[in-house]
Amino acid sequence: MKNKYVIIFFLFILSISLTGCFLFPPIDETPEWTVMVYLDADNNLESAGIDDINEMEMVGSTSEVNIVVQIDRVPYSVLASSNQGYADDTSNGNWTTTRRYYITQDFDPILINSPLKIDLVELNMGDPQTLVDFASWAAINYPAKKYLLVIWNHGGGFRSLNLAKDIAWDDTNGGDKITMPELEDALSMISAQIGKNIDLVGMDACLMAMTEVAYQIKDYADILVTSEESEPEGGWPYDTILSQLTSNPSLTPTQLATNIVDDYIFTYPTTYVTQSAIDLSYMDTLTGQLSNLAFGIMSDFSTPKYQYILAAASSQHYSDYDFIDLYDLCNNIFDHSNSLEIKNMAIIIQQTLNSAVIKSGYSGVGVSRSRGLSIYFPYYYYDSYYNNTNFAQDTSWNEMLLSLGL
Repeated sequence: MKNKYVIIFFLFILSISLTGCFLFPPIDETPEWTVMVYLDADNNLESAGIDDINEMEMVGSTSEVNIVVQIDRVPYSVLASSNQGYADDTSNGNWTTTRRYYITQDFDPILINSPLKIDLVELNMGDPQTLVDFASWAAINYPAKKYLLVIWNHGGGFRSLNLAKDIAWDDTNGGDKITMPELEDALSMISAQIGKNIDLVGMDACLMAMTEVAYQIKDYADILVTSEESEPEGGWPYDTILSQLTSNPSLTPTQLATNIVDDYIFTYPTTYVTQSAIDLSYMDTLTGQLSNLAFGIMSDFSTPKYQYILAAASSQHYSDYDFIDLYDLCNNIFDHSNSLEIKNMAIIIQQTLNSAVIKSGYSGVGVSRSRGLSIYFPYYYYDSYYNNTNFAQDTSWNEMLLSLGL
């Protein structure tokens, strides 16, 4: 009788195997996170880039968190010709090509000891295709459930005061940079590669927490983490951020974004710094409201136009004076406008910002009215380069600025 039941049991197991059915679902062994750092140190930030990789190595990758970096360094001849007064970083063999590393743990604060995966020729990090190629390589070789893409470099919002550099400029390649339209195209291709929106895009760069930047990338990323103000050379505290992630890889993108903001602000207690995490799903709503506000200002005959200029001039500004905090601008518009309709619009925009800004922080009284997103409102004159942004093309904001005589 026992043999009969044994035979029945084995026939049952065999039928399950043949039909593709299983008593238990297969275990998903895909890592939780892949952190992709596009580290453009082909400029006067070379030394800071080396330091940040060593910070990452203090933590290193785990079975649940992959950390991969593409770094491009600058030759001394290029750095010297830029006449910016920065010394050449000669550490780690002083190589000047573009390399990809899989970051592993070690506690040497000077030497990069992670395994070199690819030593490429000199690449133009200001070419959006270079960003796409790196992210695609990372997604293919280190797939994960969630992705953090960090773009590391100088930043200037949609431009900089004297140079329309946007983000990721490369000195060896004539100061080429990734413009906002190019960034949008690159993120669209990366999103297609991973089959979904990028969970979290970080910009470890100056002045990138702009309404215009967030709107430009909204269709291809869920959360943006970056700064309204310029950043210190040290940038993000990668050791602290990655230590928290590897200790708790089940962190959601929202939780990780919040941690990045908190850790960054904590790192610079005596410096004027800002950092914010933006839920990009609110950008369509916010942009529509801002376009209505712009049209309302142009149609407001009860308020002298100079009052709106005063509202902007008295708002929280940053190292680029043309970039002002949007929430604070709404406060000042409420105070300066004679139009009840405009006042109500300003309040509605602030309500949307309260939802869109997952977390914001600042250090220092000089930036104490920062609430997470800045916007372009020129202090002296209107920069026609602004017309290249989706925000300018899809709203009445640029027409409003010009109507004020800027």
